[in-house]
Amino acid sequence: MDTSSKNLSVNRLIQDICGHAMGSLERRRGLNELVRTVQQADRLWKAGPAIASGEIPVEDYYDALQQTWLYVCRNLCEAKTGKAYDPTIASLFTWINAYLKFRIEDMRRTRRQEEQTRASPILREGEWHDPLEIMPAQPSPLPIEAHVQRWVNQQEQQLRSIHVRDRPDINCFTLILRRLPPETAWSELSQELQVSVATLSGFYQRECLPRLRDFGLSEGFL
Repeated sequence: MDTSSKNLSVNRLIQDICGHAMGSLERRRGLNELVRTVQQADRLWKAGPAIASGEIPVEDYYDALQQTWLYVCRNLCEAKTGKAYDPTIASLFTWINAYLKFRIEDMRRTRRQEEQTRASPILREGEWHDPLEIMPAQPSPLPIEAHVQRWVNQQEQQLRSIHVRDRPDINCFTLILRRLPPETAWSELSQELQVSVATLSGFYQRECLPRLRDFGLSEGFL
């Protein structure tokens, strides 16, 4: 299928998705199908050279991709956290990749700011202190995070049953909880579980995120 045909097929799918009520089972199913369609089309920006050179940490890329899928679900049909998708301005692939690159750049900017902050000790009461050591404690989880944690605990048995082949310890229950704020970096999970970041993130994207996305849609969070 050529590019124009793919775009036409995707636009028809979007029209069908947006024809269903927000939060409905039909829309949730359509959004999941759309995510699979985009992934299978192999037109997502992969940032290969930048990842290979270390310019972009691989965990940042996968985090940005996860945030991008949430953004797509929230703004494909209605403007909830940004401008709604407009097919007269750009193709879906262009829209998604533009946001993905924006999220990556935002993460890079945040990393630079954190490095600059850490590199600048503060003189306080005659002693030098690391700024991060005197930062206030993390605030309590936001209501949406509390809802997600409760849902994950309620679905523990089912989510534990969804795991990497021959690795029941790598399951959706564990990964979703570990990726909730304050999230554990993919690189840290990779070392802890002795599997690659790509394996962990790929499993999370395929199996865990769609279920988390369905919950968010059903609760009106997306």
